[in-house]
Amino acid sequence: MKIALLTLLLPIYLYCNYQYSLEDFNTTSPSYGGNVWEPEYLDYITMHYFGTQNWGGWTATFGQLSNFQEELRNNDGYENIVIIGIGQTVMSAANNSFCANSDLPLVMDLSPNLPIREQFSPYYDSHALVILDYGGNYIGHIDVTSLGDTQKNYIRSILEEHYVQSIIGDVNGDLAINVQDIVLIVNIVMLGEYSEAADLNFDGITNVLDIVQIVNIILG
Repeated sequence: MKIALLTLLLPIYLYCNYQYSLEDFNTTSPSYGGNVWEPEYLDYITMHYFGTQNWGGWTATFGQLSNFQEELRNNDGYENIVIIGIGQTVMSAANNSFCANSDLPLVMDLSPNLPIREQFSPYYDSHALVILDYGGNYIGHIDVTSLGDTQKNYIRSILEEHYVQSIIGDVNGDLAINVQDIVLIVNIVMLGEYSEAADLNFDGITNVLDIVQIVNIILG
């Protein structure tokens, strides 16, 4: 029965309201060279900053957001959150200067169609920070032309309402362990990636053993 269940689940992919998986171009980012936000930050609340790399104001804000992320993680205890910069390929020559004071991931929206911005419409705008929950669902957005107390307090209020400590096996962060989590773990294994929430046997690897274990949990 378990083998049959796994066979049925292998080709299934779980889709959310918003979704992308693009290379991180910031050389100082921990996820540099990998794909974000999926699969690197599947079990995170994600914040998506729509900036333009060749404007000084956007560059300054990107650095401020990097510092604010560290503040949220180290001082507020929001470990599973990430802010991702979304630039434009037409401005990619300015990537290094844009990231000079930031350790945040930076992905490229493909010019001229800009499909990520199209996907995030109507919430995206220049200087917009769009906030998504663990399942990729919209939970808020704010203009961060400047990052002052008003903006920080708004972001904190969203996190206070939606942030939960991770449960081992609850990969999508919905506070339940179910078939959706199996699908996500299967995807992680197929991509050769690692997720702490999906590492049910705590061996530092996400593999078929974790899939079997979560199936055992669900089947009782």
